[in-house]
Amino acid sequence: MHTTTERSDQAEKLNLPRTFKIGSFHVGSAFSDMLTSAVWNRVLISDLGVLATPVALLSALRYLLAPLSIWAGNRSDSHPIFGRHRTPYIWTGRGLMVLGLLFTPLSTLQIAENAASLTGWVLATLAFLIYGIGTLISGSPFMALIRDRTPPSKRGQALSIAQIMLLVASVIVPGIYAAVMKHYSPEAFFRTVLIGVGLAIPFWFFSVLGEDRRGAAAPATPEAGPAVGFLPLLRMIWADPRPRAFFLLLALGSICAFAQDAILEPFGGDVFGLDVGATTRFNAFWGLGVLISMIATTVITRRRAPHEQTPTVRLGLFLSALPLALIGVVGFFKLQVLLIPAIFLFGIGFGVYTVGAIGLLMAMTTDRHAGAYLGLWTVAQLVFRGVGMALGGVLRDVVLWMTGTPSIAYGSVFVLSAFGLLVCVGILARVDAPGFAAGRAPAAASALAMADA
Repeated sequence: MHTTTERSDQAEKLNLPRTFKIGSFHVGSAFSDMLTSAVWNRVLISDLGVLATPVALLSALRYLLAPLSIWAGNRSDSHPIFGRHRTPYIWTGRGLMVLGLLFTPLSTLQIAENAASLTGWVLATLAFLIYGIGTLISGSPFMALIRDRTPPSKRGQALSIAQIMLLVASVIVPGIYAAVMKHYSPEAFFRTVLIGVGLAIPFWFFSVLGEDRRGAAAPATPEAGPAVGFLPLLRMIWADPRPRAFFLLLALGSICAFAQDAILEPFGGDVFGLDVGATTRFNAFWGLGVLISMIATTVITRRRAPHEQTPTVRLGLFLSALPLALIGVVGFFKLQVLLIPAIFLFGIGFGVYTVGAIGLLMAMTTDRHAGAYLGLWTVAQLVFRGVGMALGGVLRDVVLWMTGTPSIAYGSVFVLSAFGLLVCVGILARVDAPGFAAGRAPAAASALAMADA
């Protein structure tokens, strides 16, 4: 019976118009995220001369709140509101994000008058706290909505398309904001926030309109059993070694891939003496590599079911590790001619890894508890992305203190990150996505029994 169902799933086609419609949600996300991660940061640090540390800490606040995504995902699975499992949580979260964004001009005005203004920083903290909570409350239910509305064999492909739309929008949106606010003034910043919010909301509304069917998520079947509480559900998931291994894979992969995030541009300045404009383009080359490889990998692997993406993840880990190691060697020996090609190749490898990991992310998720599983995978990526960024900076400082040589300090971060990605290849062998996908219900029941024991 399972084989027949699986063949039926494989025969189902991805509804591209619907996928692009739902994926347009991320266009709205780009408009909102760029206000906090690009416009606000730039205004405070460059235009107002505020220290980067408090700005960076506020920007990273939502990573520390990431466990909220598990709770929100589980609630969307088990507690529908007005018969809807996903959209009430999505709109609650997006509403909080809008409220948080509207606080940013008020806080910026206070900080502009006095950089040490307690009122300004309290408002800024409140803005980012509300914004971060809203992001996490809506994120997991949105991913679960994509899963609900996509044939099982095409779920990874659908989420990859949504991520590609986010990447493309993230390239375009900064240009729009640059045209709207050429120079900082309180009026210009407030106008930019209003325009960003005004453009984001229609995309969010259009993308989810009509997609969340009443009672469609977390179907209650006789085999499913009674609803599981939040903490017992976490124990149930953690009792299975395959989700544990997958969590470790995502966590270590995020640490190693993003350890370079905070030091890549300073690396270009300290080791090669490049100016700000030149180092800023590093992200463009990396992002271009990610975008090209995500599109190509999504097309090439479109016939693979999510649980068949293990080889894609393995290849992506190798293709990410080798360029990272090359960047380290470039730093050690100051081979500037190889720097941009290595960064571009790292983007290529990370794009391949991302598509494969998205497929496994969908495979390592049960139908009844999709929101909770996706919330857990979100935590693994977001929290440990922040950990990786912090560890990269700490390691750079420690090695620089020990050696006094910037090339060795930066190169050590890249080489150790590459080694960590190779360790992920060994962890991947313990995930067994095909086995998990083939035996979700029995495994879940057994794990729940273990959790309750």
